Amino acid sequence: MVERASRWIMQGAFLVSGFLYVHTIERKPEQRKKTCFLVGVFILFFAVMNYFYRYDNFWTEMAARTAGFLLLGSIVYTGRKLSLFAAYYYTIWAFCSWQLMYEWFLVCLHMGADYWPGRPLQLLFTETMIFGLGYLIVAITIGRIIPDKGKKSIGPRQLLLALATFFNFQIVAFLPGDMEYSFLDLRWMVVYIVQLLLCIVLYLQNELFKKSELRKELEIMGLLWQKEKEHYQLSRENMSFLSQKVHDLKHHIQAMRNASREEIERYLAELEGSVKVYESIIQTGSGVLDTILTEKSLYCKDHGITISCMADGSQMDFMNTVDLYAVLGNALDNAIEEVEKFQEKELRQIDVLIYRKQQFLAIHITNPMEQKDGKLEYEEGLPVTTKGNRLVHGFGLRSIRHILKKYDGFLTIREEDGCFSLLMLIPVPVQAVTTTSDGSKTT
Repeated sequence: MVERASRWIMQGAFLVSGFLYVHTIERKPEQRKKTCFLVGVFILFFAVMNYFYRYDNFWTEMAARTAGFLLLGSIVYTGRKLSLFAAYYYTIWAFCSWQLMYEWFLVCLHMGADYWPGRPLQLLFTETMIFGLGYLIVAITIGRIIPDKGKKSIGPRQLLLALATFFNFQIVAFLPGDMEYSFLDLRWMVVYIVQLLLCIVLYLQNELFKKSELRKELEIMGLLWQKEKEHYQLSRENMSFLSQKVHDLKHHIQAMRNASREEIERYLAELEGSVKVYESIIQTGSGVLDTILTEKSLYCKDHGITISCMADGSQMDFMNTVDLYAVLGNALDNAIEEVEKFQEKELRQIDVLIYRKQQFLAIHITNPMEQKDGKLEYEEGLPVTTKGNRLVHGFGLRSIRHILKKYDGFLTIREEDGCFSLLMLIPVPVQAVTTTSDGSKTT
C-alpha cells in the first residue's frame, strides 16, 4: 500500500514537472479541454502500468519512460503557447529535474532503511518534501531562465542535441545495475555526478544557441545600419539634385509668366505652390533631418498622407549622421506603414515633434493606429510584429532602441485614444554646441 502511494506521488511529481519550465509562458485557453483530456490519458496510462506491470525490467521501464515523456510533451504543447519543438525541449528539462529529485529520494530511502519500516507517513512526507522543495528551487531559478518567457525559438538542431544529451542522461541511470549494491560501493554517487554534469552540458548548449541568436540579430541590425547609410548617401545626392532643379525651375517660372494664356498661368501657379512646399520642408537646421523629411514627405504626398513637422534640427548635431538617419527613417517608415492601412483622409496623417527638453533631445512621432480587439502584444517593451516571421520582420523598433542605447537614450511607446505614440529621449552632451535663433552659440 505504501509502495503504491509512493509510486503515485512519484508519478504525480512527474506530471507536475512538465510545468516547471513553462509556468511563465502564456496559456492556451481554447485548448483547455484537450489538455485536460491528455492529463486524463496520462493518469490512466500510469494507473494501468502500476496495476499490471512491475518496474523491474529494463525494457518495461524504458517503455514507460518513453510513453510518459511523449504524453508530458503533448500536455505542455497543448497547454501553452509555444512550438512543438519548444514543448519537447522544455519537457527534456522537466524530465531531468524529476529524475534527479527521484534519485535523491532513493538515496534518502536507502540511508534511512532502518527508520522507515513502521513509519509509512514519514516516508511519504519525505518524498513529497523532496519533490516540493526541489521543484520550488527549480521554478524560481533555472525554470525562469531557460524558457526566457517563451520568446526563444527552438530549432530542430537544438532539439536533436538536447535529445542526444537526454538519451545519455537516461542510459547513465541504469549503469549501476543492482541499485542495492550501487549504494554499498557508492556507484550511485558517480552516476549522480555524471547526470549533473550532463545537465550542465544541456545548459551550456542552451546558452550557446542563445548567443548564436543574439549574434544573428546583431548581424541583421548591422546590415540594416549599413543599408541606412547607403540609403542616406543616395537621398543626400537626390536632395542636392532636387534643390538645384527647384532653383532652376523658379527662374523658368518667372520667365514663363510673361505668357498671357490662362491655362499656362494656372499651371504655373500650381507648380510654384509645389515648389514652395518642397522648399519649406528642408529648413529645419539639420541637413540629415531635411533629407529624411523631404524624402518621406515626397512619398507621403504621392500616397495621400499628411506629415506635419515642428523640428529644431540644430539640436541634433551631436548624433552620428547615419545613426540619426536610421532612427528617424525607421520611426517614420513604421508610422507611414500604419496610416497607409486607412482609407479615411483624416486618419492618414503623421505628427513629428523634435525639440530640446532640458538636457534631452526629444523626438516624438504620433500616428493613428488600427483599432483591434485588444491592445498590441508586447515583448521586451516593444510591439510584436504582425508580419508573421519574427526572424525577418520586427527589427525597426529594435534597431532604434539599439542605436539609442549608444547615446544613453531610451524609447517609450504608448497607445492613447487610437493613436500610436513613439517618444525618444536622448541626453544632449554638455559639450554639444548649438545655434540659437538669434545666431549666438550656446552649450
